[in-house]
Parts: sequence; structure tokens; C-alpha cells
Amino acid sequence: MNDNKRILEAPLPLDKLQKVGITRESFDAMPDRLKETLLSGHITPLMVLHMKADNGKTVEIPMKLQLAFDKNNKLQLLTYQINREVDNRMRLTDKELDRVKSGDSVLKEVKVDGKRKQRYVQLDKETNSLMYRDIATVKLDEKLAEMEKVKDIGLGLNQKEAVLLGKPVELNVGDEKVTIGVDLREPQGFKVVNGDMDEWKRQQAIRYDDANDGFIGYVQTDENRWEYKQVVDRLRHEESVRLTEREKTDKKEDKKRGLSL
Repeated sequence: MNDNKRILEAPLPLDKLQKVGITRESFDAMPDRLKETLLSGHITPLMVLHMKADNGKTVEIPMKLQLAFDKNNKLQLLTYQINREVDNRMRLTDKELDRVKSGDSVLKEVKVDGKRKQRYVQLDKETNSLMYRDIATVKLDEKLAEMEKVKDIGLGLNQKEAVLLGKPVELNVGDEKVTIGVDLREPQGFKVVNGDMDEWKRQQAIRYDDANDGFIGYVQTDENRWEYKQVVDRLRHEESVRLTEREKTDKKEDKKRGLSL
């Protein structure tokens, strides 16, 4: 059973959705297009959600969501919040950062709770968040074996090693070319593109919002209503206003400090 069907058949993680401000009622009220994207295991477009802060106030948080299984086959809610610069909490090297910025994924060894794990890491360009999945949850060996059987092709050792390292590989299937590789935007964390390496790179370069009528997304207007409208430009404008107000405040503080000297 593929991950799409498994997600559809798994219990909805309402407890996790509620933490980001999505109740059962607001989930049911989601536009079909948004709901189908989330339940298919694909990464959603930008969503502006209403979340309660520690002080009890409700704040708007722009983010993308994705449902994926962990190594214990439990459904997890992954969140990708907007960052002004790449949020390098994975401590990628400059070379690794260049690779993810170009649309590739990298295999990274990290330490979690004192244990070493290997994770695939990929950049979501709209949010500047690093997506990651443990290598055990992607199960590339199984997917490669299944693809070899379906496509009736055999991958060489070097090709398999390249894919396992997170690099896309171009294959000849009869008279056609197929390119395969890790893509964490997909439910299974793996993608097959009908085309050569240029076609793979073209598809990886397409930003979700560029492919869907510009910088638009879903805004949670109240608890149970959603609107599909301009998101990023508005958020950037609000950020610009906040920065301008901060600069004004800083200047006032500088003047005060100057007068007191």
C-alpha cells in the first residue's frame, strides 16, 4: 500500500492539528483542494493559521503543513514556518547549503537524543525551512526494488548509491528517459520524473506558488472559514511595516541616549 492510501486510511491526528489552530470544524471547512493536498501527504501551499501564544493572545503564523509517517508508522504533522533566511538548524555545511538551495536533497548525519541518525534534508524555498525525513522512513531500498520490477530495469551499484545519497539519477527506459530521486515534497519522499535531468531540475525549481497563480495561499479568516488570497506579499508588507516601526523606535531610543550623555 502506498503512502497516499495509508494516510487516507489512518486516523486524522486532530491533537496535532489543534496545536496549530486547526479544529475538527475548521478542518471540515477547508477548501477541497487544500484538504486533498494535505490528506495526500503532499506539502500544502502557504497557510496563515491562528494560534494561541503562551500569553493567551491569538497570533497569525504563516506556514506549510505535511502529513507523513514516522519509523513506527505513526502519522506525524510536519510544519514549515516562514523564515527570512534559511533556518539552518540542521547545521548544513556551505557545500550542503548550496546543494539544497539549488533544489537537491542531501543525506545528513545528525545527533538526536544522544543517538546518531541519518536524515534526508531538502529546502522549501517559499518558507526557507529545511524539510527532513529519517532515512528509515523513506525506505528507498524498497522503492528502488519496486521501481526496477515495474519499469523492468536494473540499476547499477553506482546509480543506487547516488540515489541513496540523495542525488537524482537519469535512467534509460526503452526509448525514453526517466529521472528518479529523493523529493521530500512527495508523500513517499521519492519521485519519478518522465524526462531527463533537465526536466527533473525544471520541476524541482518550480515553486508551489509559482505553479498556482502567484504568491497566494490559504488564510484562516476565523475559526471555521478559509480564504484563498494573496499571502506572501501581505506578509512581506507587514514585516516591512514592523521593521520600519522598529527602526523608528530605535532612532527615538538613540536620541534619548544622546540627550542623556
